[in-house]
Parts: sequence; structure tokens; C-alpha cells
Amino acid sequence: MQDAKAVANFFILRAQADKVRDLNPKKLQDLVYCAHGWCLGITGKPLIKSQILSARNGPEIPDLAEAVAGYGTKQVTEPLGEVVRGADEKMQFHAPSVPAGGSAEKVLLITWKAYGKLSTYDLSRVTQAPGGPWDQIWNDPDRTSRFAAEMDNATIQVWFRQLAERNRRRTRARSVEDTQRIIVQPDPDQLRSV
Repeated sequence: MQDAKAVANFFILRAQADKVRDLNPKKLQDLVYCAHGWCLGITGKPLIKSQILSARNGPEIPDLAEAVAGYGTKQVTEPLGEVVRGADEKMQFHAPSVPAGGSAEKVLLITWKAYGKLSTYDLSRVTQAPGGPWDQIWNDPDRTSRFAAEMDNATIQVWFRQLAERNRRRTRARSVEDTQRIIVQPDPDQLRSV
């Protein structure tokens, strides 16, 4: 599993390379959430080790939210990390990254291709889709708290797995792992609750 900041750094660097100028904290949170969901849906394994919450404004990854809090609504332009003491005892900036060439990088590339150029508003519509994990938890009639509630991986996986299966059928790929096309909305009639 990856550090959420490593996944965010992938998207920050990709936004710079593709000259995407609207990668604000909200959009970054949603991209990391979508990548995590697609990893669960395609591989059955979580991408990030961080907790994900169903919060008022959509999915939230608390440790990532803290790392980008200083940006407000401005574009996140610099890789996220921390100052650490190096082997030579000097302080240096360390920005975590996702190892190149693995399944995690493949999922990140697919996620970026599908969602990277969407506006923050449009991406929020994807992550807060009716019937999706955020909606199921935030709008649960039995929820007693007005505050954020944890989104469990099983709920996220069901949603994204159903999307992945739909992709496979539409693209006629032999397996979910072979499809490169992402369909944004699942068929609500096909969803199964956990």
C-alpha cells in the first residue's frame, strides 16, 4: 500500500507535465480517492493505507487534507512531503513517490486519463454520485452524527468493482485488468450492498 501523499505527488507531477492548472486540494483528494477505488475494483487490493472519510464536501483523506491545508482553494503546485534528518544528519525534504512500473502506477495512469482534466465540480459529481460509497454513508438515514464517518474499503470496492465489470463488458476486454476505459457512473440497478 502507498502513502496518500505519494499518490497525490503522482497527480501533482502529472498535472505539471500536462499543464493542468486547476489541481486544488479538493480535486487532489478526489483523484486520490478515485485511484484508491479503482485499485480496489480492479485488483481487489487497497492503494493507500490512509483512512477515508465520508465528509460534508465528499470523500476526505485526513492526512492528505492536512498536507494540503495551506493551499486553501489554490492550485497545489509542489510535491508533498516532510523534512527529515538524512543519513548525514542534515535536514532534507523528502517527497514520497509511487514506484514506477507496478500495478499502482498503472491504476494512477488510468485514473489520471479518465479524471485528470475534469473540473473540480465535475469530479465532485463523480465522487458524490447517488448510490456511491460517499452517498451511502453520508446520507444513511441511520447515521446519527453530523460529522464525517469512515468509508470502509468493502463499500468502496463493491462500487468500483461494478464499474470495472461494466468497463470490461463495454470494451470486450478479457479481464477487468485489461480494460483501459473508465465509465464514470455504475448502473444503479446492478449495485449490490455489502
